[in-house]
Amino acid sequence: MAESGLSLGFGDLSSEVGFYLGYGRTSSSWSTAQAAEIDIYVQAGTRRVYYPPAIPGLSQDMLGYEWSWLRPTTTIDIESGTADYDLPDDLGRVVSAFYYPEAEYRQPIQQVSVGKILALRSSTALTGPPTYFATRFKAEDRTAGSRQEVLFYPEPDDDWTLTCEYEAYSGQLSDDYPYPLGGMKMAELFTESCIAVAESRTEDAPGIHAQLFQTLLVDAIQRDKKQGATFYGPMGDTTEEPTAFRRGYDGSTGTVTYNGDEI
Repeated sequence: MAESGLSLGFGDLSSEVGFYLGYGRTSSSWSTAQAAEIDIYVQAGTRRVYYPPAIPGLSQDMLGYEWSWLRPTTTIDIESGTADYDLPDDLGRVVSAFYYPEAEYRQPIQQVSVGKILALRSSTALTGPPTYFATRFKAEDRTAGSRQEVLFYPEPDDDWTLTCEYEAYSGQLSDDYPYPLGGMKMAELFTESCIAVAESRTEDAPGIHAQLFQTLLVDAIQRDKKQGATFYGPMGDTTEEPTAFRRGYDGSTGTVTYNGDEI
């Protein structure tokens, strides 16, 4: 699938920053030092969009905003007898429950604290379909960055492919991976973010590009919020039996008879 012709990639953002700095728009005219400086500003500007800074006066629901397009869905295969699993390298945090395959007709696996999982394991060594999970960072030696794992309880007694939604990390922009996440509608925000970083670091003070970045950021957040759900399902309490399911239910409907005749 081709990227929109209105999207801006790594080369476009670098060109805009290079022009702002007075180095020109053509990368072939930049020195090695200039190209390295531009790259720093582009990567920093991209990170600033992915994880927006707090802006004075914003409402609470816009502080620490998480973009809908940074929440992909992934699957994890769990096996009988194994309760702990490595999570994807690009995972920031799990933002949903874990869901069983559709044909299982089971309630989602709910997230709890690591302490609760450890307490449950130490008190009762149950096996069965997991009903709870927790995530934690693994010990690391600072050579490959932080990685996470997921802990399930009870210990699985069968094999399942589970699905969850997670907050994804993204790699740096490059010629091989030129497009930032978010698509065409975020292009101007990425542009102003990269220039604003260059502006603040070379002038030691925010300027007009920082102001424009904030304006575009507020607008982008409001537009992204429209991607959310408009119907949230029944409002009653469904938490009394979080692990209940209809034993033997396969999703089919029964028949009704009247005076011996099926209707």
